[in-house]
Order: sequence, then structure tokens, then C-alpha cells
Amino acid sequence: MKRIKILWLLTAFILLINFIVYKTVSGNLLLYISDFLPALCSFVATYGMYLAFKGFKSYDFVKVAWLLLLIGTFFDFLAESIYGILEVVFSVDMNNTFPSIADLFWCGSYIAYFLGLIMLFNGYRESGFPLGNMKMFALLSLLFTLFCVTVIYFLLIPIIQDGETSTLSKFFYLYYPIGDIATVSLSAILLYFISQFGKGLITMPWKMLALGFFFFSVSDLLYSYFGWNDTYGSGNLIDMGWHLGYLLVGIAGLYQRELVDSVKERSSL
Repeated sequence: MKRIKILWLLTAFILLINFIVYKTVSGNLLLYISDFLPALCSFVATYGMYLAFKGFKSYDFVKVAWLLLLIGTFFDFLAESIYGILEVVFSVDMNNTFPSIADLFWCGSYIAYFLGLIMLFNGYRESGFPLGNMKMFALLSLLFTLFCVTVIYFLLIPIIQDGETSTLSKFFYLYYPIGDIATVSLSAILLYFISQFGKGLITMPWKMLALGFFFFSVSDLLYSYFGWNDTYGSGNLIDMGWHLGYLLVGIAGLYQRELVDSVKERSSL
């Protein structure tokens, strides 16, 4: 629990510094900080997921699923690091270099996240545990459908119809929102399933994971819009959504490790 408290304090500190710096600093210093912060936050996420993965004993489907989530966060870390190195060390104008090799790792992270969440979803569904109230499922499905229709109508269709954007760029501008919708919806469903077993530590990993993916989604949607309109630049406040998302994913990993360790302690008594 001590590590979780430290990470919560670190999260608050990083976000406060993030906001102050983005509002007061400019030039190369802002560029360096805006490239350093996401690499740092994604490293924290990778560390948290690594601790969660190491907490499991046997290689059952749950451990493999968390391994995939770990791979996803590690790919995010590689992407953020590569992006920063290209921009700071090699002076590449990343606003005019889209997509880059970093985007390949970001795309890979979504695949790993999705596979891990699907494994957990199928494992829960086949376990015979209760699936919950169907009326609540219907309500969640309706809200999800409305959200998808809004994103498709106001963002995805205009990007598809844009004749000035290359096909490759369109693919990545569309890929991120679609990937976010998939990961957010799956993590929210798993959170709903697990919440039936009560509140407290058992639900905290999925609350943090769902929130983390939600903030990824918000920032990715805004990035797709601003990037498509050539108005995104270093030091944009939408970066804070990614930073918070990474930190929440790291916190989710620590909560999961705490949960696994508590189960081990009870079983050994």
C-alpha cells in the first residue's frame, strides 16, 4: 500500500508541474519537457504493470492477459522514447513527420491491450460468474452506441472525406480513436463484472485501468482532430490526458499486485 500512496503523490506532483510548465515555459525547454514527461509517465505505467504481472504464480490465462497489458505499456514507453529522441536528439519536426516509427509501437500497444482485455473477458464469461443486470447492459450499450455515433459523425467521417490528407495519415488518425473505443469499452465491461463482487481493493485495478484508458481516449480524440487540422504542437495541454492515463495504468498495476498479495496471504493462513 505504501507504493500506491507514493505513486498517487507522484501523480499529483507530476500533473501540477506539467500544468505550470506548459503555461509558463516556451521554446526549446518546453520541447524537452513535453518529450520527457510522457516517457517518464509511460515508464511508471510499465513498472506498475510489471509488478502486477510478477505477482501471479502460474501461467494461466490471467497471467498471460496481464503480460499482454504489460507489453502494451512497454510499447507505449518505447513509442514515447522514440518520439522524444527523434524530436530532441535528431531535431526531426514531428508535426510534419506523421506517421513516424513511434506510431508503429503505439499501434502495437493497442493490439496488446485489446488481446489482454479480450482474454480476461472470455475467461470471465466462461467461468460461470454472474454477468450482471441485463437492463444495465442495455443502458451501457446505448450510451456506448451514442458515443460511437458522435465520434464517427464529427471526427472519423470528416477525416475520411478529406482529400488533402494522405491515406497513410488517415489510417493512423482513424486507428487511435477506434483503438481507444475498443479498450475503454472492454475495460468498462470488466469493471462492471468485477464490481458485482463488492467494492474496495478488488475493483480498484479496473477502476484505475478504465479511467486510464478513458483519458487516453479523450487525448487521442483531441489529437486526431488537432493533428488533422495541423494545430497540434509541443506543450499542448491535451498531453496531460496521456500523462494522467499512463500514471493511472501504473496505479492499476500496483493495486492488482496488492490484491494478488493479499489473496496469497489469506490462502497461506
